Amino acid sequence: MKRETVREKTMQLVYQMDITGDFEVADLSIVEENVKAAGNKQAAQTLAAVQDHHEDIDRLITENLDNWTLERIARTDLAILRTAVAEMLYVESIPVSVSINEAVDLAKKYGDERSYAFVNSVLGKISRSLSAE
Repeated sequence: MKRETVREKTMQLVYQMDITGDFEVADLSIVEENVKAAGNKQAAQTLAAVQDHHEDIDRLITENLDNWTLERIARTDLAILRTAVAEMLYVESIPVSVSINEAVDLAKKYGDERSYAFVNSVLGKISRSLSAE
């Protein structure tokens, strides 16, 4: 399965976590079922990061929003942001630039006409803040 497809399926699971309000995926074998990439460590690492660190991820996203709140962000855009930030912070094998580019592509596919620019802006700010640290 292509890397982009695995990331898209991962984002869909993050979206599902948000919609159900259940970030406690007790059994990460859900990755194998839904992503169908049992050997894909990146998907498992990303989902585990969202599960274990979603409050920290949301805090970082919130700190890099201009005149927005998490509640105002479209659910698909938020799932894309959470997936990308989880990769940026907790999946060392994925370069930050790749996470940002893939997130922008997902926003073009799933968001409205402004989503990709919004996602790119927020992730760019997060990237710069991480580099400054």
